[in-house]
Amino acid sequence: MPRRPLVRFTKDYELRDVEFLFQLRNWTSWAEIVDWLHAEGPSVDALTPGEIARLLADFSVLKDENVPFVAHPGTAYELAQRHRQTKAVLDALHWIETVDVSRPPGPDI
Repeated sequence: MPRRPLVRFTKDYELRDVEFLFQLRNWTSWAEIVDWLHAEGPSVDALTPGEIARLLADFSVLKDENVPFVAHPGTAYELAQRHRQTKAVLDALHWIETVDVSRPPGPDI
């Protein structure tokens, strides 16, 4: 089944997506998560491009605002949602659209 672009780019992440991210490794900083999302995020089939972009945007804001890092996914989710900035999300969505062009289609999840 072909990917549905509108859904892929408009879907926001949920707590379970942050839990998935935190299960990948023992993160020690927002910067570490942001760097990983930039490098590896677009190739993760478990997350849509929209989820990746919004995770990147929100965790980048936490990093830029020097919010103390928390290793608990629920608290990280709440902090990320509370610190969301529209410009950061729009910038990240633009980034993922350019990256996604070269991403081979994977299975729908």
